[in-house]
Amino acid sequence: MSQRLGGAGTELYSKRDVERHLQLPAALDVVETTYVEGARGRVLNPAKSTMHLGDDGEWPGRDAFSIGMPAYVDWLDVAGMKWAVATWDTDTEPPISSQILLFDLQRGEFTAILEGMHITGVRTALQSVVGLRHLLAEPPESIGVFGAGFQARFQLRVIDHLVDVGRFRLYDVSEGRAADLAADLGPGMAADVVTADSPQAAADADVVVTVTDSKTPVVEESWLGSGGLVIALGSYRELTDGTVLGADRIVVDHTEQCLQRGALSDLANRGEVTAAELDSTIGAVLNGDNDSHAGPDERVVFVPIGLGSLDVALAEHLRTNGMGGGAVRTFDFG
Repeated sequence: MSQRLGGAGTELYSKRDVERHLQLPAALDVVETTYVEGARGRVLNPAKSTMHLGDDGEWPGRDAFSIGMPAYVDWLDVAGMKWAVATWDTDTEPPISSQILLFDLQRGEFTAILEGMHITGVRTALQSVVGLRHLLAEPPESIGVFGAGFQARFQLRVIDHLVDVGRFRLYDVSEGRAADLAADLGPGMAADVVTADSPQAAADADVVVTVTDSKTPVVEESWLGSGGLVIALGSYRELTDGTVLGADRIVVDHTEQCLQRGALSDLANRGEVTAAELDSTIGAVLNGDNDSHAGPDERVVFVPIGLGSLDVALAEHLRTNGMGGGAVRTFDFG
């Protein structure tokens, strides 16, 4: 193994490398550009390939799944893939591991392998930032966050850094977990971070963000006000049918993918939500094809289940621009 940048071999990026060099304003630009390029037909992003390992109640009976997320991003001229494995029944935090593989089509070789979870956390939070910036007429005063795990930490820190928010209301089924996260992050944030003593209290906000691994709904429609924004980020069914069907607009990041997994999948499987019921993709909104800003009394449900193209684009941006000329490990697989 060598310690040179640009030498022979595949570059290897550790979690520490990614954490130190991925800058949020530049990362947001990458995400928004990739969304727009996707709307213009210049990104290849197949729906996630899922292999259930028992999280669906079937054989082999492990509470786990894996997903493959290939993509080609033309504006960065990069092909790549993220592979993630979730193991809900293991005592690890986070319970998901991932790596991102990049390929240079001009040179015909793999260029880099990156630890994927920090990029995943940032990317997922940036999806929320994009929704807050483009689906609301003005920044929210309050955000209710459901879940206090790995992803919630990124949600609070990234949103606080990029959006002017007055207060986060944090709720988790484990009261101690929410309190610990609030105590850990609160002192270093511009917004107030408070814990909610009930899910109804957390939902009493301008925006609700669900970032849980729950397989049953965590938000009831009756808890929500007449307007605002609901951002559902989990892989399973976080919203009741009424919350989805009662929305004035539904915006997704990828039509096919969002009908297969996440907050819309149960309704889609029953034929109660189809592609025709979806108002827009977020890429189309950014491209100016649709105006999906919520009016004063309108509720928008935004379901960005996560795109491999964003992970690949962020990884390639980091590889080509983010290291500032510093050394990175390489390995010659040949």
